[in-house]
Amino acid sequence: PSEAAKKRVNKAKNRYANIVTYDHSRVVLEKLSNDPHSDYINASYLRDYDGSPKAYIATQGCVEPSSGDFWRMMWQERRCVIVMLTGLIEGHKKKCHQYWPDSTSKYCNLRVTLRKTEVFADYIIRTFVMSQVGQTEERYVYQYHFTVWPDKGVPQYATAVLGLRRKITKDSLPGARPWVIHCSAGVGRTGAFLVIDAMLRQAKKQKTVDIFNYVKAIREDRPHMVQTSEQYVFIHLAVLEA
Repeated sequence: PSEAAKKRVNKAKNRYANIVTYDHSRVVLEKLSNDPHSDYINASYLRDYDGSPKAYIATQGCVEPSSGDFWRMMWQERRCVIVMLTGLIEGHKKKCHQYWPDSTSKYCNLRVTLRKTEVFADYIIRTFVMSQVGQTEERYVYQYHFTVWPDKGVPQYATAVLGLRRKITKDSLPGARPWVIHCSAGVGRTGAFLVIDAMLRQAKKQKTVDIFNYVKAIREDRPHMVQTSEQYVFIHLAVLEA
């Protein structure tokens, strides 16, 4: 069931009416004192290849009302890696609200500051510092924004996607997982990237991969994961190339 996602008060927090969270796997936010409905965000925990829970957080590209919720989730879940696989606008359509600041902004009770932007051929890395207003604790968040994955399609070659994954893995400190991954709906490109990552980790550990059953399993955690046959084929090509 998807009762929380379909509540009238939460409808504006979903980018697409048909892409909603399941109640059993949604990320539940701590409620704000002045809003009894503030526990909802369109984000799901996804299991790992071995069935262990909460290996990834898959979420949609923010809509304007949910930017504060996104940073609340990052703080609450103590996450430090964001993988962004969409442009803000693609083909004249808004795919994701710019949920991060150009310098410093306040989101609910959190202050987020952009410290550094590094531009590479296929991706941009943004470094943020996040703190609770009035508190001294600071946490770093790294956003890896992949810029060459077409909506509904797939990159021409798997090389760039594999390069991004290697970069994140190399940069990450222990405890950086689960990664928070999003595209626009948080199911197609997000699903493909996440499955590639999971299968490469499975191959390393178990010397085998099972793409079909893993995709089937994560669809029980979030609907429509891996949206197109093209994306499904691309996963196989990427795993093969790696």
